Amino acid sequence: MKNFYDLQDIDTDIELVITLNAITDNGIPHAKIICNNKVLLDTDVDSKVIITEKLDLMNLINISVTLSKKLYSNQKETALVIDSIFIDGNEIIPKYNHCVLYDNDHNLNVTTNYLGWNGTWSLCMDKPFYRWLHQQSNNGWLLNPHEKKPQKDTKRY
Repeated sequence: MKNFYDLQDIDTDIELVITLNAITDNGIPHAKIICNNKVLLDTDVDSKVIITEKLDLMNLINISVTLSKKLYSNQKETALVIDSIFIDGNEIIPKYNHCVLYDNDHNLNVTTNYLGWNGTWSLCMDKPFYRWLHQQSNNGWLLNPHEKKPQKDTKRY
């Protein structure tokens, strides 16, 4: 039996939930999802996929989704749609679509969660999650702790 002293003060894990869907009118697309250099999915996708992963609270989060094997056609579509990304219960995609980069074979610079061209969609957080979210949601300044530097001894004569 655990007593009070065995309980952690802070849960250092946060949950990542990615929901992905495929449009397969012109063939089944291949999806590869990587989060923090760990491959979460690398397969052909023909239906809805939900991926969950535990992440460390203080680590940076880098997510990439790669669409490949798309056959282009004017009449039928093949694509991947990132329906949602939630981190620790907070909606990230589509709410923060403006923070993504979609490097595709058509060299089009779009911020979207619809992957209609072969390429890699990525979301890179340059700060730990809650600091990043605080900044993106315009909640004001966060003070970063730092050590106070000793001042030089200045003597006046």
